[in-house]
Amino acid sequence: MKIKSSLIKLCAVSASACLVLGVFAGCKAKEAEEAASAASEEETVSEQETQAPEASVASSETEQETGSSEETSDAVIIEPEYLVLDSEGQKYANTYITNFVEQYFYDFDRDSATAEQLLDFVHIHLKINAYDQISYETKGDLTFETFTVEKSLQVVSKYFAVYFTEEDCKALPAPPTDYGDQPAGPFYEDGKIWYEAADGESYNLIGIVDSVLNNTDGTLTIEFTVYSIDYEVYNELDADGIAAYYSMTPEQAAADSTLTQVKTGTAVVTIAQSGDYSLISYSTT
Repeated sequence: MKIKSSLIKLCAVSASACLVLGVFAGCKAKEAEEAASAASEEETVSEQETQAPEASVASSETEQETGSSEETSDAVIIEPEYLVLDSEGQKYANTYITNFVEQYFYDFDRDSATAEQLLDFVHIHLKINAYDQISYETKGDLTFETFTVEKSLQVVSKYFAVYFTEEDCKALPAPPTDYGDQPAGPFYEDGKIWYEAADGESYNLIGIVDSVLNNTDGTLTIEFTVYSIDYEVYNELDADGIAAYYSMTPEQAAADSTLTQVKTGTAVVTIAQSGDYSLISYSTT
């Protein structure tokens, strides 16, 4: 975004369970027949200890019925819980989500993500937040906005929990030289991503995070609301004015007369050791 967001340090708690099964048996050897019987019983116990967990549970129940004094420990289960964001945490979460919201980002799932979807994000993200990374080049009758593959990989790595390489970009078609029915991009050539030039869009949407659920597996589920900033207000905003919106709590946003609610959404992210978010899935309704 137009400001640098502060990082929150979160860590997810993993639950572990441990089931201990001890079997003790003893007998006195009085006669040869009794010794053979005892050996057979020990072999049966050994087989039970190497079976799947279900078999171990069944064995434990049988031993309880026969009066065994064995002890087992219950599994410790850590339930998901909602996080309380401080001011910096709220600002970071709002800013991160706004990177997607402001460009009308489509629903996303990393398991089905395409190079086109990732590069569409990079293209608009750079136009909004790093316009100096965009170059204009002519090819035949067409004018293109271009940016380097290197920059593309940096942006994708920063915002998405996906593995994306230049080889994925090289699979794209080369940019055309005249008008036709082809899409506006992305295209690949000479280590660059190409899009047919177009301007005039307005990017006055912001995302305000309503809640963050710690899923206890290294991921967070983020619920957010999409607002549009009044056009006249947006056109007059400087960097400080934008920063004020990114710092809003849900209550402040809902009460602000310059904001209009557009829709709501959900995102699931992983958390880096630094506290940075990385997108797994995203949807709006």
